[in-house]
Formats: sequence, C-alpha cells, structure tokens
Amino acid sequence: MHNAMTADQPDHLDVRAARSVRAARCRLRPAARTFLALAGLLGALVTLAGAGGCADRTGDLEARSEAVLASYPIAAPSPPGDSAPDTHPALRTVPRPDGRGSNSTARGVGMRHAGAAGAPGATPSAPNGFLAPLARDADRVPITLEACLRRALVSNLQVQIARFGPAIAETYVVEAEALFDPSWYMNNALERVRQDAGTFLAGANTLVAKQWTFNTGVDSLLPTGGTVGLVQDWTYVDSNSQFFAPNPQYASRLGVEVRQPLLRGAGLEVTKSPIVLARLDHRISLDDFRLQVMDTLLEVERVYWRLVVAETRVRALEEALDAARENLRISKRRFDEGAALRVVVSLAESAVTNRRADLVVARLALARTSDDLKRLLNDPALPLDEPVLIRASEQPMAEPIPVTREMYQASMLAAMQSRPEMDQADAALDQANLRERVARNDRLPQLDLAGGYGVTGLDADLDPSLAEELQTEFFDWHVGMEFRIPLGNRARLAAHERSRLERAVASHQREDTRQQVLLEVSRGVRDLASAEESILATRAARQAAEQTLQDQRANVAAGAALQKDLLDAQRDLADAKVREIQAMAAYMTALAELERAKGTLLEYNNVRVLEGEQP
Repeated sequence: MHNAMTADQPDHLDVRAARSVRAARCRLRPAARTFLALAGLLGALVTLAGAGGCADRTGDLEARSEAVLASYPIAAPSPPGDSAPDTHPALRTVPRPDGRGSNSTARGVGMRHAGAAGAPGATPSAPNGFLAPLARDADRVPITLEACLRRALVSNLQVQIARFGPAIAETYVVEAEALFDPSWYMNNALERVRQDAGTFLAGANTLVAKQWTFNTGVDSLLPTGGTVGLVQDWTYVDSNSQFFAPNPQYASRLGVEVRQPLLRGAGLEVTKSPIVLARLDHRISLDDFRLQVMDTLLEVERVYWRLVVAETRVRALEEALDAARENLRISKRRFDEGAALRVVVSLAESAVTNRRADLVVARLALARTSDDLKRLLNDPALPLDEPVLIRASEQPMAEPIPVTREMYQASMLAAMQSRPEMDQADAALDQANLRERVARNDRLPQLDLAGGYGVTGLDADLDPSLAEELQTEFFDWHVGMEFRIPLGNRARLAAHERSRLERAVASHQREDTRQQVLLEVSRGVRDLASAEESILATRAARQAAEQTLQDQRANVAAGAALQKDLLDAQRDLADAKVREIQAMAAYMTALAELERAKGTLLEYNNVRVLEGEQP
C-alpha cells in the first residue's frame, strides 16, 4: 500500500485550451450590402481596442479557466533511491546546485546520512496494543526528508488551496482587460402619430404618420479614455401629408461618433489603471502562493527533525531499559549469593519501572509526531485513519557549517532581493501610488471633445437608401465641447486626500516590512550560530557521559562505587544522547529557518514555482 506510487507517469503535463473555429458562408441580399462596410470598420475598431492592453489575452475565457490552475505548478526534486518514489504531473526534476552561494546555503550530500549518535542496536521492549508497530522497524514506513518535501508539494492541502489564488487573480486581470472589448448594440422602435395639423403647410387637416426606427452599431473604449462608435440607422416613415415625398420613405445614416475627455478621465494611465491594479493583485497573489509553499516546506522539515529526535529518545530509553534490566538481573543474583543488600535490588527494580514509564511516554510522543507529519504530507499511501507510522531514514548533519560575518551580510542582501513579503510591499505601494494619481486626475472638471461624421441616404425603398450612403454625396458632421464641474467638488477632493493618506500608509508598511525582514534574518543567523555551539557542547557532554558510564561500570565491579551510581550514569548517557540529537536537529531546523528568513527556501530545496508556464 505504501509503495503504490507509479513511476511510469509523464514528467510533466501540458494542458492546452481547445478552441473551436466555425466557418460559414452566406449570401447577402441587396438590402444588406452596406453592412460589408460596417464589418470592415468593425474589424478596425476591434484592432484599435485591442491596443488598450488586452491584445496579449487571446482565446476563450471559459476554456482558459479549465487550464489556469496548471499555470501555477511547482517543480520539485526527485532524488533516486526513495523507498516510495512519487511522480506527479506538476513535478519537474531540477538539478541540485554544486556549491553554496552567497545568497543561499544549498543542501549538500554531506548533510544527508552523515551519521549521529544513538543508532539502533538494542533489542526494544515489546509494547502492547495500539503502539505495537513502534517496536518493529519492519512495520514502519521509512522515508527521507526529500521524499517528505516532494510529497507535501504534491498533496499538502494548504499548498493545493494556495494554488487557486493566482488562478483567481488572473481572472480579475482578464475582467479588467475586458473594459476595452467592443460592444454591439441594436435598438428598434415603432411609433404612430395622429394629431391636429394646426397649419395648412402640414399637407392634411389631421396628420397621421407611422414611423419605424432601427439602429445598430458597435462602440468601444479607447486607451486614451475616449470612446469611438460606428452606427448604422434607418427610419421608415409613412404619412398622409401630401407634401411628404417620397411617401413612404426610408432615411438611413452610417456614421462614426467619437468622444475624448481632455481633463478628467483622460490619458493612458487613468484608463488602464484597473488593468495595472489587477496585475499587481495577481503578483501579490503569486507571492502568497510562494509564501505558503515555503511555510509548508519549513513546517515539514521541522516535524521531520522532531520525528528524528523522538526516535532517538525512544532508542535511548530502550537501551537504558535493557541496561536497567541487566542490572536488576545481576543485583538479584548477587543478593541470592549474599553479596548484596536488598536495597540494591529495590533500586534496580525502581530503575526498571522508571525507564519503562519514560519509554511509554516517549513512544506516545513518537506516534503523535508521526501523525503530525502524515497530516502535513496528506499522502494517500500514508492515511491518517490507519495506525501506520513513519520512520525517518535520515540523520541530521554531523558537522555544522561555520557562521561568518560574510554569511550575515549575504543573508541580509538576499532577503532584500528574494523575500516575497518585500515584493508584496512594493506592489502594494505601487497600487497606492497609482490610486493617488487617478484620484488626482478625478479632481479635474469634465471637459470632453465630441464629434462625428455620417453619410446619409433617402429613398422610397430600403435598398436604394442604403446604397446611396456609399456614394457619400450627402453627409453631415458635428463637433463640440462639453464642460461640467460639481460645485465645491468635495467628494473628489476627499477621495484624493484619502488616497494620499493610503499611499503614506503603504510607504510606512513597506518600511515596517523591511525592518521585520532584517530582524528575522538577524535572528536566523544568531540562532544558527547558537545551534552550532550547542552541537559542540552536547557532543562533548555525550562523550563525557559515555566515559563516565565506563568508569562507573569498572568501579561497581571493583566495589568502589554503588549500584545507584551506575544507574545514574546510564540515565545521564541516555539524556546526553537525546540532547545531542536535539541540538543537531535544531541546527538543521535553524538552517531551514534562515533560508526562509532570506526568502530562498525554495532554491534551498531545489523547488521552482513556474509562473505562467505549462509544466
């Protein structure tokens, strides 16, 4: 069940949106020939509107939404030799860096399987009930840290939820770009009039008329903030006036209407501001995704090293329990021979009981840590509803990397360049600056230039009326200015003041983020240096505890020390082994936390977020 991963799946998955193209042919009636010109102008209008910023977004939006999640995969390492190899369409193998750069401490081969104290070698005691798999390594699933990270990238629920953020933000970008999409409209109205003529010039005492008005066209927003429209309309009139000729008649007009703001709403920056704001939101959302991936990787590594410490504690207590039982056996033999007092046997029995109680607590902590890791991985091969436990097959680094001033300075520089929070703060400040400039423009009065040109036709039939438009013999044009300003203009002045204050807030928030990043890097470097010193100290303490145990065994055998001294030495050695592995695990965690503080944790683990690229 645990090796159910398949190895024959493709390295990557290409998801492409299918597009259907329909072609149709039709014959035009003579009455519709004028619409050929309308279609040509419509094509030019669409091309002009596409220059507003949406020319790079092609294809059907509904089809794009089916593949948009595939645009934000994560590429993770796939090292050989894993006991349960994973393959997933969103994973891509990335070569490991050969050395350690100034911006990122790359994982080296020496950091894996470097060896540590406390290797299994003693015969474990047999627990009962639900904790039985803890005593048998064959019943536990071995897994490397690389495999844990890879499985978490594929299956962790928080990562999967975060993947939707950039995809959702991209739909807002498309929605903003749709501002420049042309619109087609059509209007139709029927009217009947019966009224007293009031003058003999009307041509009838009672004027009766039927009128049918039809108009259609396309219009679009221009990148400059103006609008342009192409309109075709015609009016059918049937009247009883004897002076109305021809009667009935068709009056048609084909024209272009243009309106361009000169003050408020004018300019590329103001018109395209919704698109720019949406793209900055998409950038922030992508940084959120990177942050979630880094936080997940960091948490997996923390829990993995906690699992290593828990396993070491169990092994150390098992060794201490076996040693206490051996002491009890020797004490009973010597008591039976009359060479030891009863109190010596009691002390040995108490030591066995205490070691057994400590081992039960340690095994429970190991089971809980294994469940925590399974929860983070969310691997179908390691379900939480089964009592299968994970066994960490790696040990922490044996020799730490020295912390230098150059590492401190390089870490600060890397954090300023790589932290997603800094990029988010910069994007938020860009948004605030843009909103302030748009609000400043909105304070201006409205002054629009409007104009239009049209060709007309008139005939008793519709076809000749439309055909007469193309002769351009009869035409009309108009041009004018429109001005409007609200008295006091308080609403727009208040909006501009609010945007100015929000820009100041965004500027201070960016500085606060920078200070927080620098603080986290400083703490990360200091924690790493402290962990390095802790490894050296705990290693010396473990070596001293081993020597003390040897000396106490020799002293007890020679009668120069009490049995209690030997039991204390055994307990101290078990504690020293656990403290040493804790220090080593803390160092590995501090390494990962420093990379997280620098914003280079993805590179540290050879993981890439593929932005806008099919895997």
